[in-house]
Amino acid sequence: MAAKLCIHLFTFSGYELHRDEMLYFNMGSHPAFGYLTVPPVTGWFAFLIKNIFGHSAFGIKLIPALFGAATLFIVAKTVRELGGGILALSIASVVYLITPGFLLLFSLFTPNAIEYFLWSLAIYLIFRMVETENPRMWIWIGIVLGLSFNTKYSVAFLIAGFFMSLLISKQQKLLFSWWFAAGIAAGLLLILPNIIWQYNHNWPVFNHFKELKETQISNLKYSHFFTDLFNLNSAFLLIWIFGLGTLLFAGNEKKYRFLGMGILFTLLIFIGLKGKAYYVSGLLPFLVAFGGYAIEKYCKQRVAVIAGLSLLSVYSLLSMPFVLPVLSFKTLEKYAGKTKSWVAAPFMRWEDGLEYPISQVFADMTGWRELTGYVTLAFNSLDDDEKQHCTVYCQRSYGYAGAVHFYGKQSGLPQPVTFHESYIFWAPDSIAEEPIIYVSYNIDEFQPLFNEITEIGCVQDPYFREKGVKVFLCRNPKTNIQEVYGNAVCNERKRFTRDN
Repeated sequence: MAAKLCIHLFTFSGYELHRDEMLYFNMGSHPAFGYLTVPPVTGWFAFLIKNIFGHSAFGIKLIPALFGAATLFIVAKTVRELGGGILALSIASVVYLITPGFLLLFSLFTPNAIEYFLWSLAIYLIFRMVETENPRMWIWIGIVLGLSFNTKYSVAFLIAGFFMSLLISKQQKLLFSWWFAAGIAAGLLLILPNIIWQYNHNWPVFNHFKELKETQISNLKYSHFFTDLFNLNSAFLLIWIFGLGTLLFAGNEKKYRFLGMGILFTLLIFIGLKGKAYYVSGLLPFLVAFGGYAIEKYCKQRVAVIAGLSLLSVYSLLSMPFVLPVLSFKTLEKYAGKTKSWVAAPFMRWEDGLEYPISQVFADMTGWRELTGYVTLAFNSLDDDEKQHCTVYCQRSYGYAGAVHFYGKQSGLPQPVTFHESYIFWAPDSIAEEPIIYVSYNIDEFQPLFNEITEIGCVQDPYFREKGVKVFLCRNPKTNIQEVYGNAVCNERKRFTRDN
């Protein structure tokens, strides 16, 4: 576990924070039972980070690293519970430690890091329930799944997959237990506040799913799931496929077959819905553990196993620069060009289905300091009275607003305003007439509103996903800005008001 922590804590400062990390961090200033696109747990952790570490990139990166280490503990615990020895433990631990997908997902403060730990814990508890024949564990399973629902709604597919598996397996008797009902009650009790929040805000989650399908899922092909799954797992895909195959077909492992079926059903659900490959990463730690155990038990050629694992490790290590910030962007671009045909290509594909010089994840981890620098330049050009009344308005981008909030803290920048993501709930009901620092690609929307508009700067970082975004200082309004803003914020919030 120490190795897992060191990997992430020694590399966290290589690039800037990811746009999503800055959004989730700001949720810590607004603890609630729900947010526009995610349930509340990530915001609660952000609240802890903000109150313990302040505006600290280290504090933000520590949380996913800890969950990564905790997941490794579950992997090791599973191997031991299965009866695996040193070889099985070594295989599972090494595979987990240097699998590209796990390195990437546990390096970012997003709901994914928390979700994958909770999925792994839930599957482990189900495994232990069968192993010990103790239905009382349904209580703990219900609690973990309830927490997982409060982290990401996609746990519903995991629940569906395992419920179908239990229904058709010999373990179906576990469903006909008062403890199963108690587990359901515990889970429902935990998710009830978020369900009420969703209801009171007109079910924004469904609007989010619709936008996700239109802007991202529609650009995916079924083949992308498999190529991305290979890329995220590298050649170690063979390890957990062996584990899944053993679960499903090995006669000596019939006791655990329903676990393999539950994992398989969940995989098929995500494939059928054209989900992204990383959505299923929470299933893999158990398969990695079982794969290590199965290789030790059924593969007698130890030398061949160790040699094969070493070769797989080399391939995985070649993928490391695409998932950890260990190279400069210029060096990374050159490295990607040399390895494009056999390592880099899937990492370079963005949400629009096209390929770019660096990955979309990394393109969202640069340019924010430069952008905030221009906002700071505009703010510092104001006199003290203007600073008191200044508004930083970001044109429908939680990324811009998140950067100003996080990187602008030391410069005393005001809290940014935008009508994007959960920022719509955090926007003030009214603002001062002027001045307004406006962040956008162009001034078209504000041109009719102000007599005096000065372009302060334009972000030129060639690797920045938002290259070309500009910062404007707007003064001397032509119209009543307070009225324009009041109408705009009212109209934006109408979508999330129960009366409409």
